[in-house]
Amino acid sequence: MKESMSSVDIAAIVTELQELLGARVVKAYQQGKEEIRLKLHEKDKGSVDLIIEAGRRIHITKYKRPSPRFPSNFSMFLRKHLGGGRIFQIRQLDFDRIIEITVERWDKKLSLIAELLPRGNVVVVDENGEIVQPLRRKSFASRKIKVGEKYERPPSRKNPLEMNEQELMNLCKQDKDVVRVLASELNLGGLYAEEVYEKAGVNKKKKANELTENEIKAIHTTILAIFEPIVTNDKSRLRAHIEIENKEKVDVLPFELSKYENKEKVFFSSFNDAADDFFTTQIAEEIEERAIDEREKEIEKYNRILKEQLDALHKFKIKEEESINKGELIYARYTEIENTLQEMGKTRKVITLTLPNTEVQLELDTSVSLHKNAGAYYEKAKIFRKKREGVERAIEGTKKKIKAEKEKGISIEKELMPERKPVKKKEEWYEKFRWFETSDGVLVVVGKDATSNEILVKKYMGADDLFFHTQAEGAPAVIAKTGGREVSEDGLKEIAQFAASYSNLWKYGFYEGECYCVTGEQVSKTPPSGEYIKKGSFVVRGKRKYFKAALGLCIGIEKAGKRLVACPSSDLQRNKLDNFVELEPGGDVGKNELSKEIVRFFVDGAKGEEREEIKRIATQDKILSFLPPGKSRIKGVYLL
Repeated sequence: MKESMSSVDIAAIVTELQELLGARVVKAYQQGKEEIRLKLHEKDKGSVDLIIEAGRRIHITKYKRPSPRFPSNFSMFLRKHLGGGRIFQIRQLDFDRIIEITVERWDKKLSLIAELLPRGNVVVVDENGEIVQPLRRKSFASRKIKVGEKYERPPSRKNPLEMNEQELMNLCKQDKDVVRVLASELNLGGLYAEEVYEKAGVNKKKKANELTENEIKAIHTTILAIFEPIVTNDKSRLRAHIEIENKEKVDVLPFELSKYENKEKVFFSSFNDAADDFFTTQIAEEIEERAIDEREKEIEKYNRILKEQLDALHKFKIKEEESINKGELIYARYTEIENTLQEMGKTRKVITLTLPNTEVQLELDTSVSLHKNAGAYYEKAKIFRKKREGVERAIEGTKKKIKAEKEKGISIEKELMPERKPVKKKEEWYEKFRWFETSDGVLVVVGKDATSNEILVKKYMGADDLFFHTQAEGAPAVIAKTGGREVSEDGLKEIAQFAASYSNLWKYGFYEGECYCVTGEQVSKTPPSGEYIKKGSFVVRGKRKYFKAALGLCIGIEKAGKRLVACPSSDLQRNKLDNFVELEPGGDVGKNELSKEIVRFFVDGAKGEEREEIKRIATQDKILSFLPPGKSRIKGVYLL
């Protein structure tokens, strides 16, 4: 699995990052030892997060992580000296794994240099090329990364994108495999070196100095062809994707390569998105693995303690049993022991005695009676019993800790784990009103009150659009955005039903109503001379087309867009929905209770992980906004 970006990856990323030119630096954060996060603000897009991880990656991220409780010194320096500045330039230095981001401010111009090489760094450099602040101070044989030192890059190699044929011919005079020359001398890496000789039709086993002039020309042409989107700075021609092997993400690439021709791929709209998904998922997995290791270490620690406790328990049991046995042996062979002691005489205070036909050694105090000696052994047994019982309690405690550790799973610090930012969908203008699309694709928009009726007609209705209305007082303005194109009979009936259903006809309990339609140019706010029309009302002139429409609505979840929508109760409209509720006028339940019942229907009908998404889509407020005036009853519920 790829662990860091190649020179080619960085070239592709830099091509896309040109969209950040002019973005303002808002803040900087340091999460972990290597990772810097720049919070930027773009004029048209708003907030954007740019990740720079020394030695590994750079890309825009859509994942969020909580800010560290205490900012690092380096992040505070970036805030102080780059904050408020605008990005002036983003460039890759000589096709190397080094990116320079120049930030201009009213008082200074500084460059943030991200080294994505092994043992990489992030360095702030002034206009004179002097280091003003490094992420880490380091010394190498050829350069020093310290404040006040002139910034020196690691020794760079030839840039294959700027090399001409003659320069390539000079490079190929070496007695090395052609693949090695392309991979190391041109910084292409093994993967792209193989792609070049494969497409150029060159034998990879050849030495570089054995190549013919035509083969070198073919290699040069192939390099320019493969990397043309980067050379021309045309990000639209990138084919950003992640390579999948055995259901595992193994590589992220800006182009499709012959090596992975038959492998599974997941494509993305940009290489930034692909890299973000690949590396952030990888980091999340690394964090999870570390957490699993820590949990396993914790469980292993308790298992080690448990083993020691079980060993101690075994020893205490044996000593307890031995002490009881010795006390009982004294009483069992009391006379024999007494006679033996008399024969031995009291030469010592404490003697060790082994009785015939036993292997038990008795330590006896001759200054006291055998009765007290037996009592002493019973006292020892009590002590060992108490120790045994204490160890048994400790063992139960340790077992509970092991069980709890296994049951609680892995513990991951929230500030380490990246989390996908919720993507806020941009609301279309018509979503401020009630709306639906006819079965033949015409957008129909309905006002909610007098104010929205005014806005709808004045701002959004064209002369060629259709205007629908019922004769009943309090009916909404309904416009069909036809743009002059003809609407089918089915479509006209759907619009009429929608218009009638949101009028007061529903409130009065009618099951059918009359509706008319005219073109937009027939609708005016100018009343006849001497008359007045109130807010939300209009003057309609000329011939009208009338429809009789049955009242009925459906509220459901759209199959295509996974949105909660309201639509007329027709077969063609119902076919567009997954789960839906069909409503009709009447009933005894108020809007509040009805909306709660509909929410329960949608949530209970969802399965597994989908349930959380449905809770987000089918909210009570949204359903309330779709309910027509007056009371409604549920005619039917449908699970597709």
